[in-house]
Amino acid sequence: MSRYQKLLRKSKQRKAVIGIIGLGYVGLPLAIEFAKKFVTYGIDVNTKKVEKFQKGISDIPDVPSSILKKLVVKKKLIPTSNYDVLNHTDVIIICVPTPLRKSKDPDITYILSAIEEISTRNYLGKLIILESTTYPGTTLEVLLPTFSKNKYKPGKDFFLAFSPERVD
Repeated sequence: MSRYQKLLRKSKQRKAVIGIIGLGYVGLPLAIEFAKKFVTYGIDVNTKKVEKFQKGISDIPDVPSSILKKLVVKKKLIPTSNYDVLNHTDVIIICVPTPLRKSKDPDITYILSAIEEISTRNYLGKLIILESTTYPGTTLEVLLPTFSKNKYKPGKDFFLAFSPERVD
């Protein structure tokens, strides 16, 4: 059975594990929605924010603390600052900030940092989705070369996609 078939089967059976990097106004609501059906790790470098989320306290207006707390207590959503949880995921979604520079182009420093964290861990058979706002071509010009360094083949050894950032 191919890696694609295994990932598809786990997803259909709701046994896939999701990892979302960046728990801001896009990442946390996305993590909440996935956690309703899948075990979901929410990863953020802001340890104070992670500690609040671990207590079920939301700082995102679209996410009621009552829903966050319920999913955290049931261990359906696991907020953490530890990137090693990516080794246990099947899908990784990058939802990090991309502030605009003075030149009005997106600063992809946070994307590059997330890519580095993912690339140092096991990503074979995983679907990696870039959801952060960025310039056209980032997926093919930045992510693909990084994840193909180990002679891994996209579409066979790992899967790569871009999804436009959406709050809703």
